[in-house]
Amino acid sequence: MTGAHEKSVHRLAGRKGYRLDKVGKGQHRFAMIDLATGGKVPSGVAGHDYSFTLEEAESWLGGRNDKGNA
Repeated sequence: MTGAHEKSVHRLAGRKGYRLDKVGKGQHRFAMIDLATGGKVPSGVAGHDYSFTLEEAESWLGGRNDKGNA
């Protein structure tokens, strides 16, 4: 994971109406926050109900329409 890749996924999340927050110190997991509700989004990942790896977040966001186009 590079800093540029992380920034790219953060920008993608913002365009889709979400925010990524790091979970824990030294962890490589992120919580996806729905900006409209302020709530965490379920990840669907076994053992990590509300956290994503950067790659999981990118894949999850790729399957979503922009909030403005939904």
